[in-house]
Amino acid sequence: MWAREGGMTLLEVLVAMMVLALGVFMAAALQVRGLQASDNARREGQALQLLQGMLERVRAAGALSAADQAAWQIQVPAVLGASAEGRVSHSAGWLMLEVHWSVGAERQMLGLQGRALP
Repeated sequence: MWAREGGMTLLEVLVAMMVLALGVFMAAALQVRGLQASDNARREGQALQLLQGMLERVRAAGALSAADQAAWQIQVPAVLGASAEGRVSHSAGWLMLEVHWSVGAERQMLGLQGRALP
């Protein structure tokens, strides 16, 4: 009689390696998604700071100056990237600010409106 030997076959080892490789791949994909979400949150935070800063600048000055507007529109792409742009409009004492930027093929927008002008 032949004695039965213990141990794993080559097929069992290959299946275990495939399961392990799949787990590592999924963990790496999850990490990449987390980094993308973190980067998007950072950009949104920076955009909001730019919007609030411009609104406060206009409130402090009491008027929307062309120099402040031009400086802000230069600052927006410097902070958020070359594809970013800032838009300013005002009507009846209200100041409407928008920041647009691209994340990959997606276009993002954040706006802020406040009573700032007399």
